[in-house]
Amino acid sequence: MTSFFIDVLITAGKLEKSNLHEKIAKIQKEITKLKYDVKDFMDDNYVEFTTKLTRDQYLVSKGENVLKEMNELQSRIDEQVKIELSSSAKELEALSQALKESNIMLQLSNQLLTLHECIKSVKNYQEEKQYVNAAETLCRMHSILYNPQTDLRDLDIYIAIEQEYLKLYDSFLSDTSSLLQKRICWTGIDDKDVKTITLNIKNEFDDVQNLIQSLHCIDKLSSYLHEFSEMLMNYIISPIINDNCSLRVIDEKIFSIEILERKKSPGYKCVLHNLELLYKFLYQHFNFTIHGDETFLKGMQPYLLEPLSTLLTKDCISRITPTSSADLKNFMPIVQAIDDFQHFLVAIGFITDDQLFLSEYTKNIDKLFIKKICQDLLAKARNIMKKDLHDCITYEPQEAFEFPEDSYDYDTIQTHKKLNDNTFQLPKCQISKSARETLDLARNILDEACSSSDSCAIQLFYTCKNVFEMYAGLIPEHHRKFLETIPQQVAVFHNNCMYLGHHLLTLGHEYRDKLPKSLHNLNLTFADQVIVLKDAGSSCFLEHMKYQRNIIFDILKESGLSALGQTSELHPSTERAMRQCIRQLELLKTVWLDVLPINIYCRAIGCIMNSMIEDLIIRVISVEDIPADVATELVTLFNMIVKRAPQIFPDPQEIYRHVKKWEKFLELIQVLGASLREIEVRWNGGKGPLAREFTAPQVKQLIRALFQNTERRSNLLASIK
Repeated sequence: MTSFFIDVLITAGKLEKSNLHEKIAKIQKEITKLKYDVKDFMDDNYVEFTTKLTRDQYLVSKGENVLKEMNELQSRIDEQVKIELSSSAKELEALSQALKESNIMLQLSNQLLTLHECIKSVKNYQEEKQYVNAAETLCRMHSILYNPQTDLRDLDIYIAIEQEYLKLYDSFLSDTSSLLQKRICWTGIDDKDVKTITLNIKNEFDDVQNLIQSLHCIDKLSSYLHEFSEMLMNYIISPIINDNCSLRVIDEKIFSIEILERKKSPGYKCVLHNLELLYKFLYQHFNFTIHGDETFLKGMQPYLLEPLSTLLTKDCISRITPTSSADLKNFMPIVQAIDDFQHFLVAIGFITDDQLFLSEYTKNIDKLFIKKICQDLLAKARNIMKKDLHDCITYEPQEAFEFPEDSYDYDTIQTHKKLNDNTFQLPKCQISKSARETLDLARNILDEACSSSDSCAIQLFYTCKNVFEMYAGLIPEHHRKFLETIPQQVAVFHNNCMYLGHHLLTLGHEYRDKLPKSLHNLNLTFADQVIVLKDAGSSCFLEHMKYQRNIIFDILKESGLSALGQTSELHPSTERAMRQCIRQLELLKTVWLDVLPINIYCRAIGCIMNSMIEDLIIRVISVEDIPADVATELVTLFNMIVKRAPQIFPDPQEIYRHVKKWEKFLELIQVLGASLREIEVRWNGGKGPLAREFTAPQVKQLIRALFQNTERRSNLLASIK
């Protein structure tokens, strides 16, 4: 019985396999015929463009029937494989492979037919103004043509179909963009001289949403939104924030902005009102969905929010940031207006509750307030420091600052020595008006700090210190050209630094008890700035003194003194050079005497004069032979210096104090006009005035240069030790 069933099954299997062979052969013939029919049809439409009655519907129907038979065969083969897997694996595998090949050919045929149907559909949808359906069909074509798993690319007709698709795509994009431009119109943007710009929404066509959604389908909406947002920013939002302008909405379709006066910033209320008016207009006409829950306004956000936030903060809100404690107390209505504007943007769907871009600014108004104040103060200080240094006033010594009395009773201490009344006083001098303005600004900063909160007071205090640091760094750089060449400006800058440094010594103590109590434990002092300022003024003045000294040295180099002793008479340029050196010192007297404090003037002019005198002495005592006539002429010239040089000092006797080589110079003149006997008397065995100014070798050198070699000269030289 068992063998009978086995025979029956085997016989059935053979019949089934035979039947499968027949079916597959039949289907392959049908597929081959269908393939050639599809090829002829596609060639006619996309290659040869033969005009004939289309048979696409018939071919599609025929393809679908063949596909249905293919699926049935595939199921039967799968069942047969399960039944006779062991005995007929190779045969059935071959059948399966043949069926797969046929299936691939059939899929390609169906894809070609589908592409043809899509091409027809796109054209029909465009004619019927169903732009979204047309866009979706184009997306379907794109997915078929550029599917990496398809074999369409191997077909000869692929290029022709791809070109047809690209042609349709470009045509659709061009038509859609053109239609949008007709419905969303700008006027006045191409002419820079036109002051009126309008945005006209022609919504009578009632297809703006359809066009926008179609652009989204073909992934071209982002570029359109970017361009539209830029135009809004450049032609409407920026003028609203930065220019005096007038806005009108005409017939609820036309938004018009007229620029009345450029670069005249309107008030914050006007700016926020106009921006709200603009967004209401946009919301009225673009309150529709693009895709899912994304609206048109929300779609503009990535391109519009950041530039709007930056421009609104920088060019509007920052201008109304409080600049004093009184303004800060009155800032709350402004904060409320800003918050109301943000909540309006949330209500229309432009931003979410998590994107309140101005709240970060308004919540930190205290920090921004003090930051703005400090920036404005430093900018004001910078402008003051750039003023001309030679615009001067005369500073007179003032009464000393009285410090608060301490509990210690100083009356019990007996003082035997009293300080001069001018001790700790800055002497009379000329200072720039800008230096006084800088100090006044510093006091204003500290006055503001006294009435501010603890955190603000600290920042204001350090801003005050920064003002003086800026002075020491900015003035030498900004006024470099004048400080290098004009003696008066150098002297004034030196005085300015001393003036500011003098007041900084007591400025911290003066405000110590006025500042908030929480700051009393901090080391609030300006003592470190004193050194910086005085170093800046001193170094600049010393550099200029070197500059003036080098001028005199250059004159002396060309004076002919270098050739002293080489001729029997003095070079004609020597007298001119001597007089030029004295005139240079007299010029410094003219520009420095009434500017510098007297003690500073005497020390400075004495230092430069001392360098000149020392150079003259060295040039003379280093000569090996000085003819008598030359010595006489030198005495005459040097006496001219002796006559004029003391007059450069306010008190001629000050020359002995500030010109260290002056007495040596006078002694040199004595030697140049003296006899050997007079020289011996002035030497006086090493105890006379000559010995106090010159060493023995220098005196011997002078004697050898001035006198011929005689027995008396030899005896004198031998006595000088």
